[in-house]
Amino acid sequence: MNFADQVKNFTDKAKVELEKAQQPAIENAKLRLAEILGEDAQLITSIKLDADVGKFYDVAAPSHVQEKLRASGLVRD
Repeated sequence: MNFADQVKNFTDKAKVELEKAQQPAIENAKLRLAEILGEDAQLITSIKLDADVGKFYDVAAPSHVQEKLRASGLVRD
């Protein structure tokens, strides 16, 4: 195995571990969305989570849904 293969294997393993570590944060975020928005959570067509700060960004949803999220302090500045 050459060095390039070793680097690729390392990065692939690191990606998998990172995804595993982020999974609980993603699940908690989904629960929090449902708790705050109720049925309006289904109106979100796209949303990203900044797991480092625990806030959402790039929210694609009707303006009233975005306002609820901002009022709850869940949107990254």
